Amino acid sequence: MGRTADVVIVGGGVTGLCTALALKERGVDRIEVLERHFTGSGQSGRAAGVIRGCVGHAAVAATQLEGQEFYGTFAEKFGVPVEVHRTGYLLVARPHERAHVEATVSVAERAGCRLGLVSAEEAAEIQPGLDADPSGVHVFEPEGIYVDPAPATQAIRLAATAAGVLIREGCEVKEVAVEGGRVTGVVSDDGKVSAENVLVATSVWGTPQLARLGIKVPVRPHIAQMAFFHVPAGSGQRLQTTLFDSRAGLYMRPEGVAQMFVGRKEKDFHDPDEPAIDPDDYKQTAEYSAVRQMHAGLSVTLPSMRDGFVHRTYACTYDVTPDEMPILEQADGIDGLFFALGFSGGGFSAAPWVGRRMADCIISGEKPREITPFKLERFETGETIDWSNTPD
Repeated sequence: MGRTADVVIVGGGVTGLCTALALKERGVDRIEVLERHFTGSGQSGRAAGVIRGCVGHAAVAATQLEGQEFYGTFAEKFGVPVEVHRTGYLLVARPHERAHVEATVSVAERAGCRLGLVSAEEAAEIQPGLDADPSGVHVFEPEGIYVDPAPATQAIRLAATAAGVLIREGCEVKEVAVEGGRVTGVVSDDGKVSAENVLVATSVWGTPQLARLGIKVPVRPHIAQMAFFHVPAGSGQRLQTTLFDSRAGLYMRPEGVAQMFVGRKEKDFHDPDEPAIDPDDYKQTAEYSAVRQMHAGLSVTLPSMRDGFVHRTYACTYDVTPDEMPILEQADGIDGLFFALGFSGGGFSAAPWVGRRMADCIISGEKPREITPFKLERFETGETIDWSNTPD
């Protein structure tokens, strides 16, 4: 015989786990999370883990500020340790970007973020060795943090399990069952699970799942490339803050003592006309050309890193939307079906906020006002989200 649940969540990444935890906090009894691999095996375990409110859209800033609060108080609230690195967040921009950056600061401040413009001299004190252009623009957010996403995702799994969420790994969902215009459950490797509510939170793999139900979402795979760089041998150089430099098109954060995680502004490398990518079959290390480009940019930000070297690289699949913001929806015409995908690499930082709002949506059957900006129809109506803290 099959099982019965109040809510089935398809996908054991950070979005699904945060939603499960939020549902438990709201009193939902029977929750099953079904993951075809292991929890956090997709983007969740490979994110940069940077959480900062310095963005140019109020709703997006709110997701980040709630993420800072969630991870910062997680150990106290759930009794499971999560290591939070309170490095602050430094934005370095070019002179001609000043108006855009100042507008970003204004939006972020109204959303409740504490940040402000700093001088080049102050920026160089925050990050020793920074090539700080006196005519450039520098912003510092003292409460910016980063969290190692892999152990943090597993901490959320432990908290959800302790709260009574049933998590099944190695359990692929073959079909979301629908009868008479409403969800009746799912069919998985482990049999049928009957449920009146199903959340699809499976990153890029959600696109074909939803397509089989007649729901078309503009979410496509993109292979993002990252690298860990080591400071020059014998160097006293250390990355002390999380940093984005628009001159280099790179973001970076510390990794241990002598290394730094470096990623590109991936939007600069999206190609909507590129051949279809199999998200289960791709080279999982960065291309040499990408590493060279990152090293060159890193040397602009921190000149001493010209003599630094690559420690290791990796690549992972992003579920990209046209505006790099997620789609958070209740399906039109299929009662009880919800979906959250298209995070474009930002799912880890937004997951606590998303999980709480999607839990409210599932329980009430109505979309919370806060998720309105992330509606599916924005791509047709021209209401896409402009959130970048520097000009694209």
